[in-house]
Amino acid sequence: MGLLTALLWGMILSAGAPPRPVELPRTEERLLSSRQTGIGYKLYVSLPASYPQGKKAYPTVYLLDADYSFALAKNISEHLSDRGDLPELILVAIAYDGPLQYRLNRTRDYTPTHVAEGGYGPEYDKYSGGGPKFRGFLQEELIPFVEANYRVTKERTLVGHSYGGLFGAWVLFTRPEMFSNYILVSPSLWYDNKLMFHVEEEFASRSRALPAKVYLTVGEREVNNEHNMVRDLQDFAEQVRRHSYKGLLLQTQTISDETHDTIFPLGLSRGLLFAYPGKP
Repeated sequence: MGLLTALLWGMILSAGAPPRPVELPRTEERLLSSRQTGIGYKLYVSLPASYPQGKKAYPTVYLLDADYSFALAKNISEHLSDRGDLPELILVAIAYDGPLQYRLNRTRDYTPTHVAEGGYGPEYDKYSGGGPKFRGFLQEELIPFVEANYRVTKERTLVGHSYGGLFGAWVLFTRPEMFSNYILVSPSLWYDNKLMFHVEEEFASRSRALPAKVYLTVGEREVNNEHNMVRDLQDFAEQVRRHSYKGLLLQTQTISDETHDTIFPLGLSRGLLFAYPGKP
């Protein structure tokens, strides 16, 4: 048998081999049951390539909506850090242990208040308002767990999209010290009769300092008969700027041609570059 024939047979035999799953390198799954919410969470953790090689500590990025955000964030952050545009980061994405219940889980955990209508519909809205318990889970259980088990710095970033962006904005103006950076993509500022506008006003009445980097973005095409998310974000950013918080670095962007479904990868990329400017 000639060399070329052998190579061809090798290719044929390889093509006929059983398929194997593709795994993301340097990732692991951890389970954490919360006393605060009574819910079991799956944590998807991505560690930097240099993590096993020393004792260095790394900034941490916490991601909501892990089922679509984790793989995107891992590849985006590593692509940028490999090219010197970002430092190496530890990613912690928060998923759920059990069957996929996307609308139920995020309605329960990401909304600060209970509403009877205005979200995914009555069958899901009845679960709304669990934001305070979920915030307690992050502050009292998840962050201490991560910091006890991984070499991390105190620089934490929270990433949220849509309801996740609403939750992130609410954390920013209720427990701002929890995170150093907030990347809020298409936040649902319309929720509960624009609750966040009132929360921010109340915060401003008692505090003039807000030491955080905040990236707010929305897609140009996020306008429909129910909500004008572009105008909401612009109005909210203008209200925040009027209060001239000491220590706040705020960047807002309306990105052309993007919709609610397409904006997250680009918003995440730009938000990370804003949170971690310059080469490491």
